Amino acid sequence: MRHWIQEVRNFIYSYHFSTGLRTTISVVVPSVVCSMLGNLPLGIVISLGALATALSDVPGTAIHKRNGTLIAIGFIWFTAITTSLIMPYPVLMTFYILACCFMNSMLLIYGNRGGNIGIACMLVMVSILGEKAVPPYEAVIHSLYILLGAVWYGLLALLLWQIRPYLSVQQMLSECITETADYLLARARFYEQSAGDKIEKIYKDVLAQQVVVSEKQEAVRELLLKRRSHQEGTTSINKALVLIFLDMVDLQEQIMAAQTDYHALHESFDGAGVLDKFHTLILEFAGELKIIGEAVAAGQRSLPKANLRYEIVKVQTAVDDIRKTLPTVKERSRLLVLSNILHNLADMAQRIYNLHRLTRLERVKDEIIDPRLQLSSFTNHGQYDAETFFNNLTFQSHIFRHALRVSLAAVTGYVIGQLLHLDRIYWILLTIVVILKPGFSITKARSYQRIYGTVAGALFAAVILFFTMNNTVIFIFMLLCILGAYSFMTHQYTLSVFFVTPFVIFLLHFLHPAHFYNVGWRVMDTTIGGTIAFFANLLLWPSWEKNTLPSHMIKMVKSNANYFEQVMHMYTQEPFVVNDYKLARKDSNVSAANLMSAFQRMLSEPKSKQKNGSQVYHFVVVNNSIVSHIAALANYGTTHNGVRFQQPEYKLLSNNLQAYFSCILEMLERPWEKVAAPPATVEAFETLDMKLEAMYQKRQEEVNNGQGDTVLRQEILEVKQVRDQLHAVMSLLKDMKKTLEQNN
Repeated sequence: MRHWIQEVRNFIYSYHFSTGLRTTISVVVPSVVCSMLGNLPLGIVISLGALATALSDVPGTAIHKRNGTLIAIGFIWFTAITTSLIMPYPVLMTFYILACCFMNSMLLIYGNRGGNIGIACMLVMVSILGEKAVPPYEAVIHSLYILLGAVWYGLLALLLWQIRPYLSVQQMLSECITETADYLLARARFYEQSAGDKIEKIYKDVLAQQVVVSEKQEAVRELLLKRRSHQEGTTSINKALVLIFLDMVDLQEQIMAAQTDYHALHESFDGAGVLDKFHTLILEFAGELKIIGEAVAAGQRSLPKANLRYEIVKVQTAVDDIRKTLPTVKERSRLLVLSNILHNLADMAQRIYNLHRLTRLERVKDEIIDPRLQLSSFTNHGQYDAETFFNNLTFQSHIFRHALRVSLAAVTGYVIGQLLHLDRIYWILLTIVVILKPGFSITKARSYQRIYGTVAGALFAAVILFFTMNNTVIFIFMLLCILGAYSFMTHQYTLSVFFVTPFVIFLLHFLHPAHFYNVGWRVMDTTIGGTIAFFANLLLWPSWEKNTLPSHMIKMVKSNANYFEQVMHMYTQEPFVVNDYKLARKDSNVSAANLMSAFQRMLSEPKSKQKNGSQVYHFVVVNNSIVSHIAALANYGTTHNGVRFQQPEYKLLSNNLQAYFSCILEMLERPWEKVAAPPATVEAFETLDMKLEAMYQKRQEEVNNGQGDTVLRQEILEVKQVRDQLHAVMSLLKDMKKTLEQNN
């Protein structure tokens, strides 16, 4: 029960709920005011303009938010007046729908804001088609009312933004922290007693959650760091949010750095009972992150609930008890993997305590954002010009093909509606416009979700209308449905559709009382629209993920090679630039998320359109493991202020591994060519192994003489840690190369 209450509380503090509440207010107020004045239809028209502008509103800097709102208002009004004037002429309207849907769908090339403006304009066009044709004078007046609604929402949104300018950033950062906690929970399952037989299943869940975390990080990065670089955030709140985000990205790297061979881990320690203690400890870490996420969303201070340092000491004691049963230094080296995980958790604990501290604004005043970081370099700088538009007018552009699909599908729906003399043609078009997405898998999922949500929502509306005809009760249900529809629109699409359907049915009940008549037509028209959208995406120049996977794989290898190169600068006495290292880390994480997302989408496509599914998944897993080992090297180098015991072999190994990266990259870029392979054996590893063996022998003498923590012991720990990580990267690169050779 307590967990359920907490989930509800988190949702109320979330970005989704605040957006839904803002949209609901902007939509309901004009309708209520006009209804009190005895003209509800006029209120509905004004609310349409507010709703369309709300759909086009996405978080951003003050300049982007203002300019985006003004552009949306202009586009919405132009769409409203042209649709109203052309609607009396069905033949002309057919060509207009074709042009309007194509142009607005092409706006997706300008990112989410452009895509949302395009959907908002198509919504206005579709909604006007649901009304009766009017003379030109009335059409102009009608469009002005829509403009009034659009301006009303724009003023409301900008006013609320001025009152709480950091609300959206806090909410999105909170979601990022919460998803990172869920990622940690997913990784904690590796340490469950019964995990030995479920490693692959757990790994799939971890990779899926890693994609979510990467997407949340990118959303926060674009919103928060752009504000900072535009000099819009110089307050303590902004500074605290930036510091929290930077710490969260570093924490994500530390979590990934704990990657190890979990099969070997369970084989070695399942009988010792120590892995359960690690599992419980990691759950405590995730719980602390959840607390921090809730505090950031609510704008409150957070206090630690668990004593993480004490919990780490308890687990360390259990590891020490095992060490006492192992007589030789070499046997005790088996425990290095557990010690490394504990050291990593200790560093993470310090970072989590720092995150708690950063939620207290008075503690932020003396903090300094690393001056070596050029925050503007971590954000994308989109091109909003005509050249970008014209460059995408080619079948090579998936947005261009998507725009053609939307326009042709919408025209098909309109023509079918005209031929069958359907009353609610706009429901068909609305379904097509909302469902159709550039990728087949998303459209397929949306089609099912919309049909399920519509049927369930229609049944819910039918039950309400069956049991009551009290307009006050129906209006209250309609308000709740509006709030639910817009709160879940970007979070849970099926739930959003479930709420949208009764909202529309209740609205039509007030405008044109027909009771159950609207329920049946809503389901039928949605089914028609969903079917058209599904087959349009299947037959009209579909974008199959198997065609995009090679480019994602190439980007993944390039970004990993660059990430590895930047990290190895700490081990090869080359200049180490923090900004370049963190940029490389960001690119690696984004590339990994894009590759995994594309792979997941491919799995939902028809079997005939899937290619080398198991090999691609293996490639994804291997790459993720490589990133984890690079992260371990990075984490060791940054948390220990560099490498104490430099070895000349590190440079040789770095060069050889880069040669492997280059070899794999050539195999991906030119699969038809035979690529010369790097040396199969590396003498530097043999040299390091010989050095370690000599160190073990000397260390055994120290232990026999009763010496504790010596410089030699520290050197053994460092050299073995670096050697093991480099050897793991080498093994994974060989595995990847072998997989590509088999596919070719």
